[in-house]
Amino acid sequence: MKYYLSCIFTTLMFVGCGGGDSGADSSSKNPPILDNHTPVTLYKSESITPIEFNNRGGDITSCSVSPALPSGLLLDISDCSIFGTPIVNQNLKNYTVTAKNSVGEDSATVDIEVITPNTKVAKLKGVITYDSVPVNSDGVGLDYVHTKKKSVRGAVVRIVDGTDKELARTTTDKNGYYEFNVANITSKVKVQVLSKLKSSNWDFEVKDNTNGNSLYVMEGSLASLGKNSIQTRNLHASSGWGGSSYTSTRTAAPFAILDVVYQAIQKVRSADRDIIFPPLDIFWSKNNKSASGSISNGDIVTSNYDGSALYILGDENSDTDEYDSGVIAHEWGHYYESKFSRSDSIGGGHVSGDFLDIRLAFGEGFGNAVSSMFRDNPLYWDSSGLHQANGWSMNLETENSRENPGWFSEGSIQRILYDIYDSHNDTGDTISYGFKPIHQLLIGKEKNTPAFTSIFTFIKGLKDEHPSDVTAIDNIVAQESIAPINDIYGTGRTNKKEYANPLYDELTTGSGVTIVTNYAVDSYLSERGRTNQLGAYNFVKVVVPSEGDYTITVSQVGSSGNPDPDFYLYRGSSNQPVAKAENPPALSDRVTAHLQKGIYRMAIVVYNQYSGTSYRVKLVKN
Repeated sequence: MKYYLSCIFTTLMFVGCGGGDSGADSSSKNPPILDNHTPVTLYKSESITPIEFNNRGGDITSCSVSPALPSGLLLDISDCSIFGTPIVNQNLKNYTVTAKNSVGEDSATVDIEVITPNTKVAKLKGVITYDSVPVNSDGVGLDYVHTKKKSVRGAVVRIVDGTDKELARTTTDKNGYYEFNVANITSKVKVQVLSKLKSSNWDFEVKDNTNGNSLYVMEGSLASLGKNSIQTRNLHASSGWGGSSYTSTRTAAPFAILDVVYQAIQKVRSADRDIIFPPLDIFWSKNNKSASGSISNGDIVTSNYDGSALYILGDENSDTDEYDSGVIAHEWGHYYESKFSRSDSIGGGHVSGDFLDIRLAFGEGFGNAVSSMFRDNPLYWDSSGLHQANGWSMNLETENSRENPGWFSEGSIQRILYDIYDSHNDTGDTISYGFKPIHQLLIGKEKNTPAFTSIFTFIKGLKDEHPSDVTAIDNIVAQESIAPINDIYGTGRTNKKEYANPLYDELTTGSGVTIVTNYAVDSYLSERGRTNQLGAYNFVKVVVPSEGDYTITVSQVGSSGNPDPDFYLYRGSSNQPVAKAENPPALSDRVTAHLQKGIYRMAIVVYNQYSGTSYRVKLVKN
């Protein structure tokens, strides 16, 4: 499917179809990051700014360029950019600009070629923008009246002829600006903008799952480029909103989604400039709805990351998410976590106030927190309903209602993580780490923890990395009614108030452990029996003393009913079990597997059983 947009043609150029604001992100904890541009070719009569900051990290303290710039080009030390109007014809190669702030420094190099216009070279440039629809001031529903025009940043732009043959391609910069210097093109051409962010380090695409997984394309009209010309062709993606409904193509939607991804990329790169992102397809369609069925029909249930792709809702008057930036960043956060760290979350339904499985609580709390980190915005909203006028929102900074706070609460976890990140210090919060320490923890200790990922593994890892801040970290955790966390296994906690079960039991050869079911789980997964709720699973730390073949058995103590114990054994950074038992209902279940020496983690769930029944867990070397 293609989106079409025509600009006004004159004998000289295509003129205004939009402008835009840069919307650059900032963080007082990041060093300056310079945007490395491709070589710039310009006419000697043009005013230029070939190099600028991409992601400012606080006030610039110094700026320099080497070698010295020739007549006509200047260095603006206030924002460390080259600008001016060159007055001579020459090649200017390898000019390096270095910027410093209180945190660090960064450099970027740009090649500049200054030429006199001739009959073989034409310049085609412009700005790409899109309609961004904000949330209402009360955080509920979309505010179409105050739609803003924003830059399409980092997107692929190309020139094509009348047969759609590609003649050249580039990407927009942080201001939505693109530029081509082309020679010997005699045919009519048009500019196309792809719903694609592409560089040597990433490849993200927004596609239509209801139209053969096609890439969205916005394009201008065919017209002659001309010889010895400078043409400006600006393209703008409209929301398609007609006042009370969408009355034209929703061109802006895929670009609004891409812009959230662009923000997330820049945030992660502030922690690791050279990071390489695995490719990701993001599927959005106006037909994507809250229904089960065929994805090709738009039945995606909800906006989600399924482990390989993102799916975003777009069903008008029901639930659209293309302008719910927090939702998009949340789902992209799951992608980020799964590709660079580890997520042990078991998923499933969850609502505010739930006592959740520790893996799910951390996964969803992390998703909400990192969504706000990517956007530097504590407000998270989800619009829905007629005219997209309803929905809900939460503010991670001002959310005073703490329903059932604790280590099992996604709300508690998101507030803890965001307090650790942000520069605003509220009650009990004196830490402002920014993103880099969090990223380093996620790709290191959190990824490789021998326990299940939870607030316990995260906080213990954070304390290990910042031993001088242990008290300050405990103070943040205490705001959520959580006692100091001193190990990855939650020692001292019980996983249900009615029972004194430790959060983890410990199992090795030569002895067994007895677990007591403390949650009613039936085969129909009733509301009471959702397996992602706290207590549905029992956790065991398994110590394997030497390599060999082992049998693990989970058996009911006594014999009654027809229980169905299942269990899953994991090791290291993998969230795929090295052994599992999912046999039909019986009094016991077992598995034999070859295991390496080391520490494992096991999750046990018993179906068709009520709370209070005991099971014996044994590890025997064969």
